[in-house]
Amino acid sequence: MAHDMTTPPLTVRAQPLTAEAFAPYGEVIAHQGAERRHFLTEPMRHGQQVSRQACWVSRVNGRAAGPVAIELMERHPHAAQTFVPLTATPYLVVVAPTGTDGLPDMTRLAAFLASGSQGVCYRVGTWHHGLTVLDGPAEFFVLMGQTGRGDDDEFWQAPAPHAVVSLPG
Repeated sequence: MAHDMTTPPLTVRAQPLTAEAFAPYGEVIAHQGAERRHFLTEPMRHGQQVSRQACWVSRVNGRAAGPVAIELMERHPHAAQTFVPLTATPYLVVVAPTGTDGLPDMTRLAAFLASGSQGVCYRVGTWHHGLTVLDGPAEFFVLMGQTGRGDDDEFWQAPAPHAVVSLPG
């Protein structure tokens, strides 16, 4: 997406997080269907370079108020990354497919509102915005495979906000 200081950022409206809508980017972690267990396929998926599984708890103190400017995207080229809320705090999930240049295709940005009872697992290589809580503070259990070589995270910084996610209310 060509973007300069005179081009207004793309506005994307956040929609409710559903398994069907999020499927191109990963997996929603929530019980689905009538069976006792809902098995997940993505959280342990990784490439051959991954040598260990790492997990931690992230705390996000701030909360989003009003439109959220999207300036920094990240992806993990070797492993899926999973977030499971430990507090019943709604949060914003923002994703973009990879463009032909290998960077996030911001023209196809998608935004979802996750309830405090839904987690997400980003597929290997999925561009996503950092955790943005709608009512903080919040804590998340995070699981991700790592290579141990320092190449587990890639970031893309926009020179100006490329998109703004509007929140309900």
